[in-house]
Amino acid sequence: MPTLSHHAIAPLRVICAVAVVLLLATGAIGVAAADRAAATGRLVSRDQMVTEQATASAVQAVADAYAAGEVALGGGPAGQGAARALSGTLLRAADAALFDLQRDHASDDGAEGATAARVSEEWAVLRERLDAVATGAAGSTPSGQTASTLSSAYDPIDTDMQALLAREPAEAAAATAADGGALRHDAWIIGGLVAAGALSALLAMLVLSRRVRRALQPVGEQAEFSETLQLATDEVEAHRLLQRHLERTVPGATAVVLNRNNSADRLEAVTGLPAGSRLRDALAGAEPTSCLAVRSAGPHSRGAGPPRLLECAVCSACDGASTCAPLTVGGEVIGAVLLERDRPLETHEQQRTLESVSQAAPVLANLRNLAVAELRAATDGLTGLPNKRAVTDTAKRLFAQAVATGSPLALVVLDLDHFKQLNDHYGHPVGDQALAAVGTVLRGNLRGTDFAGRNGGEEFAILLPGVHAAPAAELAERVRRGIAEIRLPGTEVRLTASFGVAAYPEHATTLDRLERLADGALYVGKQSGRDRTVVARSADDPVPGAAPTVGLPAPVAGS
Repeated sequence: MPTLSHHAIAPLRVICAVAVVLLLATGAIGVAAADRAAATGRLVSRDQMVTEQATASAVQAVADAYAAGEVALGGGPAGQGAARALSGTLLRAADAALFDLQRDHASDDGAEGATAARVSEEWAVLRERLDAVATGAAGSTPSGQTASTLSSAYDPIDTDMQALLAREPAEAAAATAADGGALRHDAWIIGGLVAAGALSALLAMLVLSRRVRRALQPVGEQAEFSETLQLATDEVEAHRLLQRHLERTVPGATAVVLNRNNSADRLEAVTGLPAGSRLRDALAGAEPTSCLAVRSAGPHSRGAGPPRLLECAVCSACDGASTCAPLTVGGEVIGAVLLERDRPLETHEQQRTLESVSQAAPVLANLRNLAVAELRAATDGLTGLPNKRAVTDTAKRLFAQAVATGSPLALVVLDLDHFKQLNDHYGHPVGDQALAAVGTVLRGNLRGTDFAGRNGGEEFAILLPGVHAAPAAELAERVRRGIAEIRLPGTEVRLTASFGVAAYPEHATTLDRLERLADGALYVGKQSGRDRTVVARSADDPVPGAAPTVGLPAPVAGS
């Protein structure tokens, strides 16, 4: 059967694997997002700074050149100096700044690219006019340029360059916003992965808890069976517990407990067989070795796989598949448990069956040994009948049952006549033979519900549930005649016995009174010549002498 750790480890491995994958994926996405954000920030910052610087430099260079051109148009020494500065450095500086501007915007498209292209064209127009101003001012030759012509060429380029300069922060903001959107997208992905991980863990935990419950159920049932089995008071109860437990453990199976009766060399079903079961015929007269599980002291299964070389005489009676497990204690097989089902047992079901049978075997053996010990303690070793203690206990039990159910109960006491002389003349071995023979006669004349025991010495007692005084006297007469027919080898002795009979509620309403009346009737029989049966007359009649007794009844047949 799969263990609890097996049921728990597999889901735990799944949980760990899912957690590791999700953690790695989340970490990778987080690192990538952080790197992308950092790179985007650096790129945006660098591009913005470079482009803004180039655009600002171009704006400033063009403005310086335009300002110098306006001064040069004014003439005079200042105009000539401005013209020289214009032609010497300012125009070249503006050319370089605009070159950098065009380079930074070379990859731009759309409106920004168109603006950069116009700036280049507009600078060509403005530069030509500034160059004319510088040349005319330096040579004192009128250039034909005026402040208005310079202004009309400068205003467009200044407007477009100012637009490019203003556009850089907007583009940086857009890039930052786009990067923020990407980060939010990554955050959603990370959140989704975390949620998926949590959901996976939750589902795995649910599966784990369900599997653990399923794994714990048989453990709990097995523990309950073990504890309940210890409470069994006898083999019968223990057999039934084992049967119910196995039928609960293996759904759809029918369990039968088989007992190995060594004294009778029989294999017997000690739990009920299903109606119409073919096992009833298979077990009729079956010997212990008829069961292969008992013979081999190992489990035997039938119904799965090819036919076996040696078929079990017991299991072959099963219509479906069967599994038989021996009840083994200390290497000795005391019985077996046969499970029958329409399909073979699963591996874990077979293992649980073997565990249950293994648990039950020593308990059953202990209960059997205890029953044997109690039987021996309550049995007279010479006659094989219950001893005085058992007689006393049984009398109390049967009398209580008679009172509770309102049914009659007859008590017959008998005593062998002249037994002391038999022992003195022939010896105790002959006396023992006589007692054993009386025990045989008693067992041969009683019903299954009757009880006979040895009170001690040569005195015996018979308890007859549900019997009134008259039928009890008839039985006593049969026993008396049977005793008279006993012959002891090597002797010419003719055994006889005297009987006293009393019944509840005809003669007594208490057990003590019933016993004293039966003893009194026996005493009367002894005093009247022995070898006879005397029935108590009435519960109220006094017995002559010191003890309560009964008067002589009408003669009993054969007395």
